[in-house]
Amino acid sequence: MPNPMRAMALVLAATALSAPLAFAQSFSNSTFEVPKPLRPTVVAPTGACGTITLTQSTSQSITSGNSVSCNSGGLHTDNSYYRSFALAADINVCEVQFGIETAAGTGGSQPVTVNLYSGAGAFPGTFPGGYTQIGTASLNVADQTATVFPATVSGLATAGSNLVVEVFTPNGQTAGNSFFIGSNASGESAPSYLAAADCGVTAPTATSAIGFPQMQIVMNVIGNPGGPSLSVGSASATVADSCSTNTAQNNGTVEPGETVTVQVPISAAGGSFTGVVASLDLPAPAGITYVTSTANIGNLADGSSANATFVVSVAETASCVTPFTLPISVTSNEGTTAAGSVASQIGQSGTVTPNETLPLPITDNNPAGVTSTITVAEDITLTDLEVGVEIDHTWVGDVFISLTSPGGTTVTLLDRPGVPGSTFGCSDNDMDVVFSDAASVNPETTCNATTPWLTGPVLPASPLSAFDGESTVGTWTLTVSDNAGGDTGQIVNWSLIPTPGFSGVCTVCVGGGGGPVQPAIELPTLQSWSKLALALFTLMLGVFYFRRTSRR
Repeated sequence: MPNPMRAMALVLAATALSAPLAFAQSFSNSTFEVPKPLRPTVVAPTGACGTITLTQSTSQSITSGNSVSCNSGGLHTDNSYYRSFALAADINVCEVQFGIETAAGTGGSQPVTVNLYSGAGAFPGTFPGGYTQIGTASLNVADQTATVFPATVSGLATAGSNLVVEVFTPNGQTAGNSFFIGSNASGESAPSYLAAADCGVTAPTATSAIGFPQMQIVMNVIGNPGGPSLSVGSASATVADSCSTNTAQNNGTVEPGETVTVQVPISAAGGSFTGVVASLDLPAPAGITYVTSTANIGNLADGSSANATFVVSVAETASCVTPFTLPISVTSNEGTTAAGSVASQIGQSGTVTPNETLPLPITDNNPAGVTSTITVAEDITLTDLEVGVEIDHTWVGDVFISLTSPGGTTVTLLDRPGVPGSTFGCSDNDMDVVFSDAASVNPETTCNATTPWLTGPVLPASPLSAFDGESTVGTWTLTVSDNAGGDTGQIVNWSLIPTPGFSGVCTVCVGGGGGPVQPAIELPTLQSWSKLALALFTLMLGVFYFRRTSRR
């Protein structure tokens, strides 16, 4: 059983706050609960849909216990959170990213609305009368903690104006919803604003002016240069393979001799377009022949998208385990253009398996740990290495993982997530992850109250680039240890994923690949791995006032 001290919560009584403004009611004594610390997850702005990122946040960290809302017993009333950006150039907004400290609803999700406004007058003095709404998006936000949430929303704001972003959380009293926007106290270049009529704040007011200067809201705007624009949705592309002489090869792996159908969305923002055409650029990648290289999209209305469909064939003599990229150009009658690409690979990389019979038990409360080895015969000079690890273990905060190369280099992959922020670390169970220097999720600072704790790409505790330049030949050793009593587990599986990859085996589709097929395989993105879940709250009745609520 876990040590009972792990469940302890420290409850502090906060001093009553007096309002510097004429609020409808004064702040009363607030009760803060400081649970086992939720260490921040850092997610930098991706800018996936645009080339411009606007932010006034020094840090993208989400700090636990830092934000307030107008609420009763943790169930929020109408709350609006704002930032205002003075624009030196036009911007076509395509995404707003806002921090979420905690979002918890009885149905597992809750509504949030993102609004965009543009105006020439000072904010908030001339808001809303002097502003025009230029975009809105109604979202359904799943329960999550310590994240930066990407919301797709479009609108054109012009140079010389102020672009105001509002994140609105409608009254969650009846539905049982609790929402605290994500913030930190790391610094900001302009104020964060809040409005909540039920707490007497009827107009956007700087958080510092209502007694919470540490509440510096994490909010970013992603967009493209002003004026109507077209974009290629590379991250949302789909790929499907076809082998007419052996349908068993229609398995999502592009192999020599196959026909491949690619679909990629083309989107319009800031205006409508006619005569939109998407084309595959020449020259074609080695081993690839274009079958259908042009897609006539036609007309695209502002805010809409349509799929461009391309068909290519792979030569029967194409080299296995060879990546390729299809470059895409888009034109329109209006003269606006766009460019993008879709990346894939011929064949699958080969694999090597652990020498031991798995699963392998992990000894409880033994820092020396247990080891599993993989012996590699193929000589590859590493330019990159990723490590897949699947472990079933209760209380992942007990777990330490390292990898040692044949050359003697040791890299720490995981070091008791949540420690030393708390004595015992994260209490989540199990993992099925790929440690990668290119990942964005930091497992050391992530605890989502989910099982499995994490899946997909995560950052190693120390960079795997320490192995760059080494040979793969020899025995690689994975060491896993449990460092506290009461919880046990086992190594289920693990793997080495080198770059260049191990020699793979491709089944050649002899006799041609047949015709186009409906794409069914979505190219993965880091966001598709993220699994965020519910943090438990204690919901109490009470009068409306700004406070931190008791949450467990």
